[in-house]
Amino acid sequence: MIISLKNVSWQRDTTMILRDINWEVKQGQHWCIVGLNGSGKTTMLNVVNGYIWPTTGQVEVLDHRFGDVDLRELRKRIGWVSTSLQQKLYGHQTALTIVIRNYRFIRQDE
Repeated sequence: MIISLKNVSWQRDTTMILRDINWEVKQGQHWCIVGLNGSGKTTMLNVVNGYIWPTTGQVEVLDHRFGDVDLRELRKRIGWVSTSLQQKLYGHQTALTIVIRNYRFIRQDE
């Protein structure tokens, strides 16, 4: 299983942002998450990436259960592209230039 969320909820103060989310992504599947602003899409992806911990429920990514795995190491195997990436790009750059520049940046951080 690539992603498995079982009864995942996340609460900020007294506001329930996610409630009892059950979602599985199997190898070879492609998903698109859509919803209104503020509906919890980014929060759910932050849970999947281990940036926030669910209030309740179980999370597994790439067959590793959160709580049993070093999330810093697991995150190195997770790819996430969001619209925030667009803010870091210049319209005149080619795809090759962008990949090479970001590869160098990532390699320096290792």
